[in-house]
This record gives sequence, structure tokens and C-alpha cells, in this order.
Amino acid sequence: MTRPRKPFGSSHPGRLPATMMKVLAAEMTDPSRLRRGKQYANDGSVLDIVIDPGTVTCEIQGSRSVPYIAVLAVRPGDGMPLRRDVRFTCTCPDDGNWDDAACKHVVATMFALSDEFLLEPELLDVWRGRTTPDDGGQLDDDHDQDDELDERLDHRLDHPDSNTIEASTRRRRHLRLVGSDQRSEAEHRRDQPRADPLADLLRVPHGGVIPDIGPIERTEPVLPRSRELAAAFREALANLRIEWD
Repeated sequence: MTRPRKPFGSSHPGRLPATMMKVLAAEMTDPSRLRRGKQYANDGSVLDIVIDPGTVTCEIQGSRSVPYIAVLAVRPGDGMPLRRDVRFTCTCPDDGNWDDAACKHVVATMFALSDEFLLEPELLDVWRGRTTPDDGGQLDDDHDQDDELDERLDHRLDHPDSNTIEASTRRRRHLRLVGSDQRSEAEHRRDQPRADPLADLLRVPHGGVIPDIGPIERTEPVLPRSRELAAAFREALANLRIEWD
């Protein structure tokens, strides 16, 4: 796995592309998804990031046990792309929502990519790499480039990076084992008889002897001098009842 890097300090070579990527993320979504996606990126929910020419793929741990996979595809070009140059998709239920806004997992992907640009601005050129002759030559028509972006998104989801697949398989196996252990422990607790919370406190140790307690003599309480307080005290005593098992 390629864990996203976390920048430290304030002096980094890629401050401009990193800031522009965050601005692009704000343009592609609404304030609510932007805030949640930024939180995902900051709290370590982005588990894996793979930057390839034309696409960046991230594995994000969401609310379910199996992480989501978000893909950000870009047209070949130079510098920071515009909104129309970028396509995105995600395996979460919010993908393809009615308002065409990027989901929080895609936003987390963009913020993780922003951190990578901050540390290594050359990665922007890698992400925006142009099509090589072996891949069919440069695409100049916008319609052809849109089709290529759609193909990249479909291919990336259908054929994710082998390391991502292996890591996801290990994680799912681990979660199944942990979940099985948790269920077994919960079933064990459920099958056990409910214990009296005072049983441990009142239990007599093995070999111990309970001392004999003589009769308790009734004593008259000393009433306060104030008539009002004395009356309240008598009423409280009249309604006081102590029961012993």
C-alpha cells in the first residue's frame, strides 16, 4: 500500500498546486461534502493513494467495513486542470447523486492528492501525463477525451491496483476474524446468567465466618429545637421503612 503522506512544517515546494487542488475540490462539491471529505483526509481515513498518468485512485475507510474506492480521472494537459477536465467516480452509494457533486470520498481523495502535490509538485505532471503513441496517440477532440476519461474510470474500478486488492483482501479477512470473535464473546455474555451486582460485595470468602449481630435496641432520636424542623423530622421518620432480605 502507498499511504498518503502528511506534510509537516510550513515550507514546502508545492504550495501553489496544493492550494489550487483544494480550490478545485470546493468547486466540485457542496460545503457539507467538502467539510466531511476534508475531515476524512485529516483523520487518516484515506488508506491508500496511487497516482498514475491520467488517474489517481484512493482507498477510503468509510462507515462500512470494506473501504470505498474513489477514482479521479483527468484529461491530458499541462498545469492544474479546470473543472471540465476532471471526472470522478466512487464505489459509495452517494456516487452519481442528483446534484452531480463529488462525494466526500472523492473530496478526501483530492485533499490527499493536494498533500502529495505540496510535498512533490512534480506529481501534478505525472497525473496530467499526456497519452503516449503506444496508447493510441494524442486525443485532440473533446468528445474523444471524454470517452477516454469514462474508460479510465471504468477500468480503474474494474481493475484496481494489485497491491490495493491484496490489502483489501487482508483487511476483509481481518475484519471477518475480529467480527467473529466479537460475536462469539457477545453470545457468551448473553448465555451467561445475569449476576447480582452486589453478589461479589456480599459474598463470604471460603472459610469465613459471619459474626453474630445482637438485637438492635430502639433509641429515640434527638429532635432539633426548631419546631418546624422537628415536625419535618417526625414526618420523615413516620414514612421511613427499611426492609431486610
